[in-house]
Formats: sequence, structure tokens, C-alpha cells
Amino acid sequence: MVEKALQQLTVDDTAQHSAIILEHEKQLERSDGKETDSEDQGDGATLALAGTSKSKKKKKKKKSAAKKSSTGIAVNPLLNAFPDELGAPEQEDSEVRIARDAELLEETRTVKANPMLLLESSPAELDILWTPSCRSLELLTPRLRLRQCQLGDLKMITKIKTEPIVNRTQLYGQPHMSWIKTGFLTRYIRSSIPQISDKENNGWKTDYIFAITLRYPSALEIGPPKGVMLRNRLLETDKAGYVGNFGLELHIEKPGIVGMRRKGKVLTHPTFAEMDAARVYGSLFYEIHPQLWGKGLISEAFTEVLRFAIEECGCPLVIADPTSGNDASIKLCLKNGMTYKSTTRDNPYNKPQLIHEIKREEWFKRNRGTKPVDRWGGKPVCRWCMNPRLSSQTIRCQFCDWARYCSRECQKADWVYIRGHRAECAGRN
Repeated sequence: MVEKALQQLTVDDTAQHSAIILEHEKQLERSDGKETDSEDQGDGATLALAGTSKSKKKKKKKKSAAKKSSTGIAVNPLLNAFPDELGAPEQEDSEVRIARDAELLEETRTVKANPMLLLESSPAELDILWTPSCRSLELLTPRLRLRQCQLGDLKMITKIKTEPIVNRTQLYGQPHMSWIKTGFLTRYIRSSIPQISDKENNGWKTDYIFAITLRYPSALEIGPPKGVMLRNRLLETDKAGYVGNFGLELHIEKPGIVGMRRKGKVLTHPTFAEMDAARVYGSLFYEIHPQLWGKGLISEAFTEVLRFAIEECGCPLVIADPTSGNDASIKLCLKNGMTYKSTTRDNPYNKPQLIHEIKREEWFKRNRGTKPVDRWGGKPVCRWCMNPRLSSQTIRCQFCDWARYCSRECQKADWVYIRGHRAECAGRN
């Protein structure tokens, strides 16, 4: 159990980890003492939990009083606060700026980067396009770090994707081995490079796919294999890396309004009003190794990614689509304030999915006790990584004032990419 695992931690870390676990236990008490089982799904395909047994009825604990806002409306006390803006890079003096501008002009290569064959690019080209800022976006929960996916995650992605227990619960069944890298990993990496897209989104970031990792691996016990193939079992050493993913996909019903890279215009993060006009909605998909099912990990990730989708991305509506009979996943939707809307078989496998949704106004009232507050909307963002959390963009094109970047790495990526700024810069052409 947790207490035994904590004995393996250093003395300095034990107090911090104990506090986190205690806080998590309090959260479970607020949910009638139950830790909601997670819905495990991959890349938009809903997973039904295999072999979930009914638990015995427990005596309900008295719920602790919810925290209230100044308006008197109950708010979620464990929800992450809106993140602070990250610091800007150091200002370059004129001598350094002139030297780096000259160095950029000497860069003559052009990188094409086919979105579907991104990982077939040379390591040098991929390293240019996949900048440190592209890799930096992450979300935190009490026990999880949701980071950008990495090339080294392929081993664990393969373990999960080829596991029959998982395959039986996925809409798309068992994928071919060759598709794990060319399809799944390519999409995961591509999601962190907004300009390299296979969609008609003009470079706007529509996929956010986070690798699920444990913040304190030694504090969490691996569940029994229960039929997991020997080659796919979760090892103690595996706990330090990728153990699943949680994704958010943005769907644009009226394109051409949000996130457009327009020549002569500073790129800005979409406002709530723009997202409304474009009729954007987000859909959630996720999966985690089966030996970590039933520990409430997906529940933590669900709450934080939903917050991110609404508060930071600005989604007017977010949906989740558990399969019929997946009671644990349906409870997870309801726990996060979603309501059932309809049942659909609109998938290649003709399986019934129960659409649950929550609107922006409902989420803010339930979790913040306020009307929607647009914090990032209209903020200038880096023309390459588009991360709204980064501070004002201090790097600017020497030929025009509207192409702005958070770093020289992002500027270089946008310069060498075949559809990047070099092709659109009016001052240079």
C-alpha cells in the first residue's frame, strides 16, 4: 500500500508526498469515499473497462462543506488555479540581436516535414522543428505530470497498444504493429508542433496529447497483472516514464475565424467570443496501462484537462463519449459536471457511445463560482509554438514587426519550414 511505498522515499521527500496523498484521500471522501474507476480510451476511441466488479454498498460519509466563492456558489477546492504566465527570455542587446539576425539569414535549408511521415524526417530536421517551447507545455495534478510525448515513449505505447485486455475495450481493436509508430507516436509528437498538421487548420493547434507520467513513482503500487501478457506487464522501472496518454482534440465547425496565421497580423490566442463564433468544441480521449486502472489516476487527469480545455483553450463545449455499459466512465463524466445528451453509433464499428457534455458557463459556475473569465484571449503568442502561457514575445523578425517568437529556436523553425515565415515575409520578399 501507499504507506509501504513511502518507506522507500528519502526522508526529505516523505512529508511532501504524504501531504499530497492525504489531500487525495480527502478528495475521495468528498466523493462518498469512492475512487472513480477511469474510462480508458485511445485517440478518440472509447474503452470500456474489462472485468469491473460491483463494489459493496458502503455507508455514506457526510460530505465536507464545499468552499464558496464571494457569490455564495460552491466551488471546487482542489481544482488547479489558473496558471501564472511564464517569464520572458532575457532581452538581447543590439550586438547580440544583429549577430543572431545575420545567422538566421545564412540559414538556407528548407524543411518540408510531411505531417504523416514526420518521424521519417532526419533527426536534425526534427530537432529544429520540435523546439524546446513546443515540448514544454505540461499540466500537473496531485499525483501526475502530464507532459508532451517523447520519442522514447514508443516502448510503453507499444506495451499498451498491443495488450489484448486493452484491445478488447478499444473501438479500433488491435492495431497493426507498424501503425503504432507511424500512426500513434507520429500523431502524439505532431500534436506539440502546431504548424505540422494533417488538418486544414492553417497551422492552429487543434490537438493536445499529453503523456501521463507519475510525479512520485515509488509512492504508487502497481496493480496485479490479472491476465496482462508477460511482455506487456508494467515493471517498477516503467513507472518513471510514460504510462498512458490523455488527449484533447478541438473540432472547428466554422473554420477561418480562430487561430489563423494571417500575413501582416500578430498571431493572438483566440478569445472566447472567437471560439463561440467558430463553434469550436473539444473532445477528450485517453488510455492508461491496465495495471494502473482503478486508482483514480484518469480521474485526476480528466479534471485537469477539462479545466485546461475550457479556461485556457477557451472551448465553449467539451464532450466525452463513453461506450454503453461503461458505468465507471459515465460516473466520471457526471462527477465532472457533464450531462448525458444522446447516444450515437457514428463510428466505424457501430458501437453505441453515450455523449456527455459540459458548457463553458456551467463549468465556471460549478468550479469557480463565477461567470466565464477569459484570461488568455487576444494575447499575442509565439508564431511557432503558440503557447499562451509564455510571456510576451521578445524575438521579432528583422524585416517585419508582426512575426513574433518566444525564442530564437522557434523563430528558426518558422524560418526554415516550407510553409513558414520566410515564404510570407513581405519585408524580405
